[in-house]
Parts: sequence; C-alpha cells; structure tokens
Amino acid sequence: MSSGVFREALGETSDRYDVLLSHLSVIRDLADVAQHTTSVEGLCATLTARIVASLNYERASVLIAREGREPTVVGSASQGERLGGESSEMPPILRVLAGDVMAARRLLRWSDEGVGARRPIPAGLDCSVVGWPLVVGGECIGAILCEEIVSTPWDLARQRALELVGEIIDQVVTLTEVRLSMASIQQHLEVELGMSRSLLSDHEETLRAQSDRIGSLTGALVTSNQAKNHFLGLMSHELRTPLSVILGFGSILHDGLAGPVTPEQEGHLARVMYNGRHLSQLIDDMLFFVDAETTRIMPQWAPVDLPALIAEVAQALPESAKPDAAALSVTVAPAAAVLRSDAAMLRRVLFHLMGNAFKFTEHGSVRVEAARGADGSTIEIRIIDSGIGIPAEHLRRIFELFQQGDDTHARKREGIGLGLNLVHACLVLLHGRCRLVARPAGGTCVELSIPDVGVARVPRVPDPLTDAAELAASEAALIGIAHDGAEVAAVARRATGEVASRAAAAALLREPKRAS
Repeated sequence: MSSGVFREALGETSDRYDVLLSHLSVIRDLADVAQHTTSVEGLCATLTARIVASLNYERASVLIAREGREPTVVGSASQGERLGGESSEMPPILRVLAGDVMAARRLLRWSDEGVGARRPIPAGLDCSVVGWPLVVGGECIGAILCEEIVSTPWDLARQRALELVGEIIDQVVTLTEVRLSMASIQQHLEVELGMSRSLLSDHEETLRAQSDRIGSLTGALVTSNQAKNHFLGLMSHELRTPLSVILGFGSILHDGLAGPVTPEQEGHLARVMYNGRHLSQLIDDMLFFVDAETTRIMPQWAPVDLPALIAEVAQALPESAKPDAAALSVTVAPAAAVLRSDAAMLRRVLFHLMGNAFKFTEHGSVRVEAARGADGSTIEIRIIDSGIGIPAEHLRRIFELFQQGDDTHARKREGIGLGLNLVHACLVLLHGRCRLVARPAGGTCVELSIPDVGVARVPRVPDPLTDAAELAASEAALIGIAHDGAEVAAVARRATGEVASRAAAAALLREPKRAS
C-alpha cells in the first residue's frame, strides 16, 4: 500500500474519530444538563447551545407542536449569539421543514452535497439543514433543526452519529418530563399530606431496623450452619472409627477366620456386614457433603478405565447382591472406554445413580450405556431402569438436599435423600451435566454428560438458541447446583460470555482480508 493511500486512510479515520468524539461530547453534556434543568423549555434552550458549540452548526432550533398545533420554537441558539453578537431571525420555511421531519419520523437532510438520501434545499434558504424528530413516550412532539452554512463532508458514519444523538435527546427529554412530572406530584402530595417526610423518615427507620435484624439473623444462620457442618464432620469421624472395627471383626467372623460358624450365624453376620457397609457409605457421603460446603474440592484428573469403574461400582452396590435384584447389562463403546476425569467423583456419581436404579427396580432390568459424544470431548452415559419411575411433579425437587421421590413416613425404601444432591456437587466440579428423561413404558433414564479433560473440544459455530436450550435442559444448571443462586448466575454468565466470544471470533474469520 502506497504512503499516500495510507495517509489518506489515516486522515479519514482521524476525521471519523473527531466526528464521533464531538457527538459523544454532546451526549455527555445532555446527560449532565438533564439532571439540573427545571423545565423542558430550559432543557431545549441549553440543548441547542450545546449542539451549536460542539457540532459547529450555524444555528440549532427546537420546535414543538403538541396536539396538532403549529410548530413553536422553544429553544434556539446560533454561532452569533455564542460569540456575543446578535442572532438573526429564523426563516419561516423551517416550520415547514419541521412538519416534514415530524411526518417522516426520521432524520432528514436538505443539501446539494454528500452521500445518502437527501432533499434539495428549498427556496428561501441559503444553507443546508439537518433535522431529526423529537419523540417523547412514543409520540412525535416536535423536531430539531440544524442549519449549516458551510457544508461538512457527509457520510454514513456521520449520519449514524446524528441518529444516535437524536435517540439520546429523545430519552433525555422523556426522562426530564417524567422527572419534572414526578417532582410536581411530589410537591402536591407534600402540600396535601404535610407529614409525608416524617412518615418517610419513620419508614426508613423501620427498614433500617429490619435490615439490622436480617443481618443479625444472617449471622446467626451462618454460625448455625458452621456448627452443623462441624458437628456432622466430627460425628462422622467419630462413627467411622468404631464402624471400621465392627466391619473388620465382622469380616473375620463371617469368613471363619476366628473359628467355624453355622449357616444361621453366617446369615446373621452377612446382614451385619450389609448394614455396616450401608452405614459406612452414609458416613462417607456426609463427610463429602461437609467438605463440599466448607472447603474447595479440586478434582484430581487422571485416566479412568470406565468399564472397570462401572464393574467396581456394581460389585459394591448392596442392592445388586440381593437374590431378587434387577438384571444388570453394561455396554461401553470402545471410544468411551478410557477418559481423563476424577475417578473418585465419577465413582460417587455412578454409585448413587446405579444404586437408585437397583433400589427402585424389582424383578426388572438396569442398563448402563456409555459412548463418546458427537464433539468427541465428552462421554455420554445413560442409566436406564424399568422400575417405578419418578412422578413428574417430583422431578423439580428430587435433586434438592434430603428430598426423595416418596417423602412419606410409610415409604418402603431406605435412604436420607443425600445421594442425588452429592451427584450434583460432583457434576459441578467435573463440569458435567445430568438430565432425567421420563420413559413412556415406565422406569427412569438418567443421562450424564462427563467432559473428557484430556481431549480438546472441537470448535463449532456458535448458536445462542442451542446453547440456551442446552443450559435449560441441564437439571444441574436449573436445580440444586449451589446452596444459593450465585453458582447458577455464574454458569449463565459463563455460557453467555462463551457464546459472545465465539460469535466475535467467527465474525473475524468471516471478514475478508484487505489487500495490502
């Protein structure tokens, strides 16, 4: 590119920057003026002065025509007045042009030069005119006309900047009218009621007292929650030690290492071992729950043999060892056999979900299917059972803490409602998702999406609707992710930011390269 062309392009860029800066200066001044003006007429007078000073028009005029009346000048300023001279009378033809702008409800330009749509300069005028409508509350009440003796270069950037100034003026005038109207109403109420300020003060005192009360209650709740977590952690540790001893000696007795046992004694010991392991799992879940609430758990990423992990979980499930347990079938695609994740957290997720499938399925079947996702960076796991299923009215709360599908005291199945909440906690740490799907034939299908952190995600064309649908479909994003709404909001912000950044990157890729 030659130096002359480069200097010309640089000059055009500088000119556009100056135009943008001058228009932004007007917008800034308008925001400041709107806060201190005491009438719409005063605002319009100041407005025209700022336009003349910042945008270098010869004269700016604001004409208002309410309820079908003729346009009336409510504000006018010129370069002559700004420099201390006298102002010339506004040409009558401008009232006609104001009517044209109000009828068109868009920016109009009367000029013999420049690009874009323009109208010829009417007779009686020796200068160019730019006008845009004044819209307040959706109603066009007038027009702003700017006269220009020496025409400046006109391009689409300048036109868009003026349109933006017009939109800001509309908002400023609307807000000013609302503010002045509210001030008038306030004064009227103060005159009629007399004691409104005193009542407001009393109300503020009440709110302050309530705020202090809420603060103290919040502090008490935080202290109580900390005490609860400390108690749970302490009791869990205290219970684990004697329970480990019980299980150890029970195993010695059950295996006959301390001497022969009768079949009846072996059955009793097996029941002791079953319930002991169940209690041990509950204690382990309680400790994980306390750790998840009080500390930041960091996943330990490592290769995971998924078929072996599923087999280990199935063998550890107490329900799967029952004589009437559901039949288990496992299908893992070769591409999904190994992933990089946290084995302990993934095991906890599978343990509780597969345990629920066995618990609520009698004389049926439980299927575990795993395959690699379409993008190659996730492992999709489906746990399907033919059990009693979950009523639709319980789907929204079943992942909440201490909630179960059957909360009645007469429920047949054991459990404290902690498992699915821990599933959510683990999935948040693994950046995974969980979705419940109702099966028309009965039973429940749980769909898991576990990222394989060892595989780079394949970029795709961003689709905000698809991203929003995926976020809404994720039960982990909708219910029970965190104990307050902060984590849900963070997930939404991350998703929105990711979509925006991908859209910007895609736009840059689609932009044609300029010839050097």
